[in-house]
Amino acid sequence: MSVRVRVLLHANFRETVGKREIIEEINSNSTLRDILDKLAQKYGRDFKQIVDPGTGAISLEFLVSINGRIMRDANVKLNNDDVLILSIPVGGG
Repeated sequence: MSVRVRVLLHANFRETVGKREIIEEINSNSTLRDILDKLAQKYGRDFKQIVDPGTGAISLEFLVSINGRIMRDANVKLNNDDVLILSIPVGGG
């Protein structure tokens, strides 16, 4: 069985993919890390840098949310119809 995840892309992710939104089908027991690995295989290194290989956590250089909740753990299980947002933090003064 598979689940569908809606992926909203901002900043460099949107530029890399050339779209603002994509739908990904993944196995029903997949994690956030699994979908990020899949996106890295399809689209390249921008996606590979999201997860810190040393800690397995989401790098602080990126903003990742699932259904409006900010994620730092890449081992979170994904569910059907989840909305994943990939962006970078914005600061200013």
